[in-house]
Amino acid sequence: MINIRLANQEDGGAIKKIADLLYLDIPEFNWNKDDFIKGQIKKGEYYVAEENGKIIGITSLRDRNSRLYIETLAVAKDIQSSGIGKKLVEFTKQFAKENNFKIMRTTSFYEYGVKDFWIKQGFKLFDEPGQYSGHEFYRLELKLND
Repeated sequence: MINIRLANQEDGGAIKKIADLLYLDIPEFNWNKDDFIKGQIKKGEYYVAEENGKIIGITSLRDRNSRLYIETLAVAKDIQSSGIGKKLVEFTKQFAKENNFKIMRTTSFYEYGVKDFWIKQGFKLFDEPGQYSGHEFYRLELKLND
């Protein structure tokens, strides 16, 4: 059974290992850096999906202007496409509703090739992509119903 829980500092190494899968050759890329991950854990923004005591997926959530942003979502390489990402998104939707968020947003670099995943989860694409250090990314939003 998959359990999703708030991350603690002891989870940092396992989170980093999965976050390393997101790495792109961008000078300012910091989403997989130890200090960045530790800071997000300290702020209570990181959640982990566990199975049999092993961390198999990660997500970080942040409140920005009363919108819940999925800052990071990744699944261990050997079990991608097995439904863990969907479970993390379902968890996030429930978290958003319980915390009175009406809008969820996320972004995803084109290189990740997961636009269709987000659309299947109910997210809608913004017309204009974003850009970060020469890398375009999808901007997506989900409006939650009461």
